Amino acid sequence: MYEKLFSPITIKGMELKNRVILPAMGTRMSDHKMVTDKLIRYHVARVKGGNGLNMVEVASVEPLSSPKQFLSIAEDMYIPGLKKLTDAIHEAGGKAGIQLWQGSIAVSFDPAAIMYVASDMPVSAELTLPGISVEQIHYIADCFGRAAARAAEAGFDCVEFHCAHNYLPHSFLSGGINHRTDEYGGSLENRARFPLEAIRAIRSAIPEDMPIFMRIDAHDDYLESGLTIEEVAQFCKWAKEAGVDVLDISRGNIITPALKYEVPSLDLPCGFNIDNAAYIRKETGMLTVGVGRINTPELAEQILEEDKVDMVVIGRGQLADPEFCNKAKSGKREDIVTCVGCDQGCYDGFSNLDMPHITCLRNPAVGLEAELEPVPCEEPEKVLIAGGGIAGMQAALILKERGARPVIYESGDHLGGQFLLAGEAPRKQEMKAAMLSMASQVKRAGIEVHLNTPATPELIAEEKPHTVICAIGSSPISLKIPGADGENVVNSHQVLGGKVKVSGTAVVIGGGLVGMEAAEYLAENGCKVTVLEMLPEVCADIGPVRKICVMEEIAKRGIATVTNITVNRIENGCVYGSKDGKEESYPCDYAVVAVGSRSNDSSALEESCRSEGIAFVKVGDALRARRAMNATFEAQEAAVKFDQPEYRAAISKAPRTVFVTGGTGKMGIETVKQLLARKPKFAVRMLARPSAKNKELVKKIADPYLEVIWGDMKDYETILKCVTGADYVLHIGAMVSPAADKYPEETLYTNIGSTLNIIKAIKEQPDPDKVKFAYVGTVAMTGDRPVPVNWGRCGDPINPSAHDYYAMSKVFSELSVFDSGLKYWVSIRQTGQYPPDQGAGEEPIQHHQNPNNVLEWSTAVESGICMANLCEDWVPEEFWRKAYNLSSGKGWRFAHWELMNFSFGPMGIRYQDVFDVTKCALYNFHGQYYTDSDLLDDYLHFRVIPPESYRAEVTAEMEAMMKNPMIAAMMPNTQSMKENLEKISHKEMGTSWMLEKDQEDWIHAFFGSREKQQQIKTVEEGYEFYHPSEENPVYMDHGYDENKALEDLDAEDIRKAAQFRGCELLDETIPDIYTPLRFRCSQGHEYKMSVNAMLRGGHWCPECQRNTWHYADMARKSPFYAQVWTPVHGNEDDYSIPMRFSAFDIWNELKEKLGLV
Repeated sequence: MYEKLFSPITIKGMELKNRVILPAMGTRMSDHKMVTDKLIRYHVARVKGGNGLNMVEVASVEPLSSPKQFLSIAEDMYIPGLKKLTDAIHEAGGKAGIQLWQGSIAVSFDPAAIMYVASDMPVSAELTLPGISVEQIHYIADCFGRAAARAAEAGFDCVEFHCAHNYLPHSFLSGGINHRTDEYGGSLENRARFPLEAIRAIRSAIPEDMPIFMRIDAHDDYLESGLTIEEVAQFCKWAKEAGVDVLDISRGNIITPALKYEVPSLDLPCGFNIDNAAYIRKETGMLTVGVGRINTPELAEQILEEDKVDMVVIGRGQLADPEFCNKAKSGKREDIVTCVGCDQGCYDGFSNLDMPHITCLRNPAVGLEAELEPVPCEEPEKVLIAGGGIAGMQAALILKERGARPVIYESGDHLGGQFLLAGEAPRKQEMKAAMLSMASQVKRAGIEVHLNTPATPELIAEEKPHTVICAIGSSPISLKIPGADGENVVNSHQVLGGKVKVSGTAVVIGGGLVGMEAAEYLAENGCKVTVLEMLPEVCADIGPVRKICVMEEIAKRGIATVTNITVNRIENGCVYGSKDGKEESYPCDYAVVAVGSRSNDSSALEESCRSEGIAFVKVGDALRARRAMNATFEAQEAAVKFDQPEYRAAISKAPRTVFVTGGTGKMGIETVKQLLARKPKFAVRMLARPSAKNKELVKKIADPYLEVIWGDMKDYETILKCVTGADYVLHIGAMVSPAADKYPEETLYTNIGSTLNIIKAIKEQPDPDKVKFAYVGTVAMTGDRPVPVNWGRCGDPINPSAHDYYAMSKVFSELSVFDSGLKYWVSIRQTGQYPPDQGAGEEPIQHHQNPNNVLEWSTAVESGICMANLCEDWVPEEFWRKAYNLSSGKGWRFAHWELMNFSFGPMGIRYQDVFDVTKCALYNFHGQYYTDSDLLDDYLHFRVIPPESYRAEVTAEMEAMMKNPMIAAMMPNTQSMKENLEKISHKEMGTSWMLEKDQEDWIHAFFGSREKQQQIKTVEEGYEFYHPSEENPVYMDHGYDENKALEDLDAEDIRKAAQFRGCELLDETIPDIYTPLRFRCSQGHEYKMSVNAMLRGGHWCPECQRNTWHYADMARKSPFYAQVWTPVHGNEDDYSIPMRFSAFDIWNELKEKLGLV
């Protein structure tokens, strides 16, 4: 069977066992240009599946233009990894080639990669990319040769020269792109000069018997003055003379709609490019590879039998089924899982940089060959699958392969679900065929199927399965507007399923994928169609390749589209909507609703399983309506993992709901990502402000286990909605600098108010003790800690810097948490998050730090891990009701000048060259080395990134970016940064502003006095930059015997501790350390505070922080507080600074409003 396809072929010194080539598809499975085990497993799986030649994906030949997301062969350091890959391919019985590539503008998604272009290319009115010089041409041609030599050394059997798709060699060859006037432009001979030089360099660098393939477009599409097929044939003849042995005839480019030919979707016919390849083969007499949607062995065999080409590329066909070749050769054709040309996982997955690597709707194990391998079950457990759509069948087939006993219960009269329905849309017949084939596979596998039998709680109780996989899908969403229930109103599923006959004029409401398919279907059947879409564009949920095809079909069929319109009613044969502030009407015979789908209700099934102790997991649209690719992945994951202990534990109970505030901030987004990575253990509920920026960010992390509530955390009802039903509350959100500096009053209301809202909302729950609350505080609460008091720990004096309303807001927020009366809470005192926000770079805060001020930073990733880990079951009881300092450890201790030099050093900028140190504050900015931050890691185990390697990677990436002339030109230099910093210092709150405007309160806070500021030496005068010593940590006295557990302290201990703080204990008995006691401070204020807040938190009289910052006076009356003030200020800086806004008063106002007094 398929004798031609599986006949061997010899090309110079390389013999292939068959005529099938796995092409050099970009997988993004490399890591910083290096080969990974993931990439090796991907290739080995296809070799073991019978493939003849594995062409390894695009490998950059020139160092500075190598995107980090792709492989590189531009330097010798990549050879060992590539050798490991070829060894694995050879050991599995295959042959390996590698595609040599210089991507021109295609490298632009990596800002560190230089874009080399053939000729001057305007990219904006202000910027033109210069065409490369003749010297650079010779250099890059030589790079191709050197890369080829490395390929030979790494053990590749052949190489492929990439001369297609607008990459640099093709850009030279095409008259539509190359506009040079020298010897490398103009005539075809001149345009061919560079690619021919590159080919000759390759040929001279490798053994004579090592074949050279060349990928080239058959001709240019959609490109004025582009290559004709005759020109391509002529160039191929020259390439043959230069050393090319095999032609790989592709089509398409990345700068026009011809992209649709590069990774063709189901909108194009199978084998659409073969006749072009046959023509070029005939003209050149060269061995030729055929490319273009060859996805069945029948088509491949026919092409070869007709002698149109010598070999065929079956790329996505082998993504869909790594065993494609083996199955075809062994007579198991019906078992081949065919590619349907959806492009969801391959091209969309490649171009979407938020996805880790490519995948496949038909084969979710692409790139996860190890993680999703269907290994045999230890026990043949019964797994009940509710629903027989694509997700249910995928789960069943994998379970059967593993040796489990899957049973499908389907409420309808056939298998296939909505994917079968989707196959009714124009040009999607392959999807329908795939579902029918999949249903046939289910039957041949002997899987038990019950049609017309929905899964019910009674059925589950009777069957008593080991696990239930719920794949009951979704149903179309109905509009909730007047007239939506009219006789002439139908939904897209009814239309595509043939359940209703629509004729005449139709208005389709919804311009996403399903809406556009319905519109095409209607137009194809003679309707006049208008599509109304509320977003700014139609096809917004369609990938780039399919979008091109669908938009062309829309134009061809005369379908009208209206965007930015909100439909509000249907009446009297018209659809009415609001657009640009006006009401518009659209007459129609039928209105077709296509506004998405909603998961079918599975709550009864889940409750039944939970009560019976049966593991339960939802997959596909049953979890949330999305793409079919999501359905098959989740189904396979469930089928592979259902009996793995950790996964089974997760699905044996409902996901724990984690409510996160600040989820769109740096620490918050990392926390959300970490939690979602542990699904189905956790479901995340995130509160976010409905800004355009936040909405765009949320799109990137959209997940069925992520619920986004748009609102304001100052609003109690919104917080109550978010907290209700949550198992954990992670309060990360806050107004921080620079916004906090500009809007201090709003900061106080927001930060204090949101914390109090959460406390009240937790108390309103049926069982508040079941909710665990993690509050994120800040190092800013402990404030200014310069040498010699640059060491700190929790319990040290609360000491917010003067004028720092953010710190004030967090002091009162944390105190509220300490004395909330909640059973489970913790305060995580956040430090600086690396990488730092760029927003502060233009703010006066730049000068508020002493150059030698220290801070112990935390990476944002590790902060996210920390917050996610505290939601795990293994966190011990003793962890709760305390405060902890968060940092990534001693490897992240920097003086301010060191951090700046680390960040800007790769740009050639040093702190001492750009900052006027006489304008940099002496005091009043938070920061310290921690003596106790290891404790948090001991509990939560979040430090996983070696500091040295992290910093080296950051530095290397910055250095690479600076080698890119385009990027370097946009970066600041020493002079421009120096000028900008001087300008910033004159802004309100800047140090020049303080001095020029005689802002004595600000001068006192940051310099002590004008005289002290004037005494600061300049760099030229010998200002000393130093890294404060990390030896001999200093521990402040907390005023009690710390050898005793806090719980063991008696009234006398507490009385002494209070006296040490200048306070008097008024209560006689101490019920526990969490109950607020009565104290009187040295100012005569009476207040209530728990022992826990005072001793573990370092808090003191809140009313003393009501109207002024008066720290010298505090130090005279509180030996405890004097420890942070006197060693730095002595008796000199005796001042009182009035507060513009009282955090204390706002705190009390909000407590009273919420009934928390």
